[in-house]
Amino acid sequence: MRKFFLLVRGRLFAAALAAAAVFAAGTALSIWLPRALAPIAAAERLFSLSVALCTACSDAAPASKTARLVAILLLPWTGAVCCLLWKGPPHVPPLRTFEAGMSACSAAERAARMGGALCKTERPAYFPVGAEMRDRLIADISRAERAIWLEYYIIAEGEFFGELLPLLEERAQRGADVRILYDEFGCALTLPKDFCARMRARGLRAAAFRTLRFPYRAFNHRNHRKIAVVDGAAYTGGVNLADEYIGKRLRFGHWKDSALRVTGSAAAALASLFAEHWRLACGEEITPPPCGEGDLPCAVISDEADGSPRTGARAIGLLVAGARKRAWLCTPYLAPDEGMLSSLEALALSGTDVRLMIPHIPDKKLPFAVTRSYARQLMRAGVGVREYTAGFLHAKSAVIDDTLALVSSYNLDPRSFLLQAECGVLVEDAATAEALACDFTAMWESGEPTPPARLIERVFSALLRLFVPLL
Repeated sequence: MRKFFLLVRGRLFAAALAAAAVFAAGTALSIWLPRALAPIAAAERLFSLSVALCTACSDAAPASKTARLVAILLLPWTGAVCCLLWKGPPHVPPLRTFEAGMSACSAAERAARMGGALCKTERPAYFPVGAEMRDRLIADISRAERAIWLEYYIIAEGEFFGELLPLLEERAQRGADVRILYDEFGCALTLPKDFCARMRARGLRAAAFRTLRFPYRAFNHRNHRKIAVVDGAAYTGGVNLADEYIGKRLRFGHWKDSALRVTGSAAAALASLFAEHWRLACGEEITPPPCGEGDLPCAVISDEADGSPRTGARAIGLLVAGARKRAWLCTPYLAPDEGMLSSLEALALSGTDVRLMIPHIPDKKLPFAVTRSYARQLMRAGVGVREYTAGFLHAKSAVIDDTLALVSSYNLDPRSFLLQAECGVLVEDAATAEALACDFTAMWESGEPTPPARLIERVFSALLRLFVPLL
């Protein structure tokens, strides 16, 4: 009931009503008006043809073009209008065009050349579950003196955030700079409409990075990052500030997630990402806190949700394509583009140990059907795939060879690789890689292979995969 009232009072409900009205109007035009007025049907054909030509001539990714053209064919008026409002992901050049001249560089240097930040950190702390990350984060916040910056896709009122709030208020009263940045779509059902005003009343600064407005040309471009900057340390990974991420609320069984805590210039780079988003959201320039130095090489990768080149996503693709001994990856949503799909299949066929962990209990049925469809395709090429049977797997991590560890907010799907603001940290350290490998091995040994598809699943998945670029 509480979620229902949050939905009705929030902007997402108004957005959904407006979208339903557009869809209903388009459907009515396509069904009734052409029967009565032949010129309307002719106008619809000309309009759809014009939109189809604009779509075909755009610089969007080929898969996105195909999906949008099919939508125009299936949904007269409505499909064409939606294609005009829906901004498709840009075309990304193949990964192989970026490999030349990089073979002599370390992985962190290659990621930095792709557009990331080459950094140093002290020994990172890897958290295989959200509860461990919560404990360390609370300990850091309770001692913070300079800055506490939180940027999350989802923030939910509950035990986790309720535990943080008095600490944030107390630190702000002692002079710490406390700021909270959230995605309004991600928090549409979890935060009240007056959240920012409530935070101001407590002496905290809060802002929504992307507000919901109509028309929704940029509606699909969300801020999916998870960043916490506390003085000289920073956290990132898959854990949001909500109770299910720390096991205090059971959703889809045990919620398996992961996070990484870094210091040094890596923490400074994550703080700079927050500062840039705060500037875009509030028009205010802020200076990251001093973060010290470190001795372990790493790279902070990121992408913006504004259509700019996807350097972080390309760095991940290059990292995976360069694996020699093993590439072990965790993802809750699996819908790789042609470049990543080809890389994974080629690695497996060449003898590299390629494994994927995906959920067994889905949080969303349609993406889960797509995930299993791609998993089965990769299994046919020799990629090992198992499902996390204890609950929902939300971790987004990778272990490459013996020394490379990646913890990020990126899913292996078009949303993360082409549309959303994301970030992650790649660390070149054998101990950190071993920590991720041990966590992966424990999941792998208790997991189950993806089962064969029934006929209805194959047909349904084939239809869904056609529209993956639009999801």
